[in-house]
Amino acid sequence: MSNDQPVVLDMRKNKLLIWLGALTLVMACLPTASTPFPTLAPGAINTYIAQTAEAASTQTAVAAPPSETPSATPRPTFTGTTSPSPTITFVFILPGLGVSGTPTLPGLGSGTSASKYGCNVFSTEPANNTVFAPRTDFEAKWGVKNIGKETWYRATMDYVYYKGAKLHKVASYDIPKGAETGKNVYLTVEMAAFKDRGTYTTQWALKEDNVYFCPMTLTIIVE
Repeated sequence: MSNDQPVVLDMRKNKLLIWLGALTLVMACLPTASTPFPTLAPGAINTYIAQTAEAASTQTAVAAPPSETPSATPRPTFTGTTSPSPTITFVFILPGLGVSGTPTLPGLGSGTSASKYGCNVFSTEPANNTVFAPRTDFEAKWGVKNIGKETWYRATMDYVYYKGAKLHKVASYDIPKGAETGKNVYLTVEMAAFKDRGTYTTQWALKEDNVYFCPMTLTIIVE
């Protein structure tokens, strides 16, 4: 063996020792393995959820206000019913506003000397039950005396159709002139007999505002 062989062996040993030392140092610097998580027993999660729900229910029950105890329902008390007193109703009926086919107009009054409005019909032309041919034109005229307390003024007093056969051509007129108490006035209406034969009666009245009085009636026969 030559003298160079021991030197080579020493160098190889030194390199091997250096590598082992380096390996040892590297291994020492590596982090240790993490500790494994403990394994949960079967059913542990369900138990935890149940305990949490129970605790929440208990806290809610404590925080809730106490419920009111229902009070007893009072029994109804029966008291006597007072009968209502009768109500007085005033009905004002104007000519021509009643239900068709039903007599609704009240009877007219002539009044007296003590009345605010009063009249006396002292003449009627033509006479009642005068005979006319069908469709004959004629003139009805009533002589009327004011016997009431109020003066009749032409501006406010009318004579109008009130009820019965509509023989007239115009249904309303102004009185031709004013009439003080005790004075007379003549009221004229243009009329025509109906085409059909028969007996017909028409009635007119004096009118002041909504007051109707002084019935003026005429009956004719159509043949």
